[in-house]
Amino acid sequence: MIRITGLNKSFRDNHVLRGVDLQVNRGEVVVILGPSGSGKSTLLRCINYLETFDQGEIRIDNEPIGRQVVGGKVREMPQKELNRMRREVGMVFQSFNLFPHKSVIQNITMAPVSLLGLSREEADRLALDLLRKVGLEEKAYERPSSLSGGQKQRVAIARALAMKPKVLLFDEPTSALDPMTVGEVLQVMRTLAQEGMTMVVVTHEMGFAREVADKVVVMNGGVIIEEDRPENIFTNPSHPQTRLFLRQVLEQQAHVL
Repeated sequence: MIRITGLNKSFRDNHVLRGVDLQVNRGEVVVILGPSGSGKSTLLRCINYLETFDQGEIRIDNEPIGRQVVGGKVREMPQKELNRMRREVGMVFQSFNLFPHKSVIQNITMAPVSLLGLSREEADRLALDLLRKVGLEEKAYERPSSLSGGQKQRVAIARALAMKPKVLLFDEPTSALDPMTVGEVLQVMRTLAQEGMTMVVVTHEMGFAREVADKVVVMNGGVIIEEDRPENIFTNPSHPQTRLFLRQVLEQQAHVL
């Protein structure tokens, strides 16, 4: 479903991604771990071309996104084509990004109406079905300001699902949440995984990575230093930086508890 080849990205003198290669299969849940500044979020934002990249290629369902090779030359994808590709790659952000002046249901229906051409009635039915799926049907006509952080994030997931994407990207979806609401968001994500949604998740939730991921990818210094099944990463990591990172994260979580 996703194939990343030779991906390089720099911000001026900061070489953030250094030749990243990654494959995500259809229906697979891939969790990306690594210390701050390792390139995780930049990699995620490159997948739907919210960040441009300098070299390499990203393909979604075997179609290139962002940059195309035409006649042996690399050129930027036309905006109309890029928008079409982006509709197939939903993204859930750390900070929810809901429109505060719109109701919950309006936040979900805006894109399906304007981009997919659904009627208002069709979009409302879809939104209510998705809110039911994330356990928030009764909040449909409230404003985001009345919701908890966990509820806002579940609305954001419903909004992403409303575009019927092939892939869902999650960028630290629980890091801004109260510990009491983290579980409700992770449960929605578990359900999506069980239903076969292709997901790429940047997170520090080790329990989720152990339980739900088909593959765990560890980044450090802009490169993938290790990728394997979660049981191997967590019980017998091969790279010393992976061992150090896991030890630090688990010590921090134990300290919080």
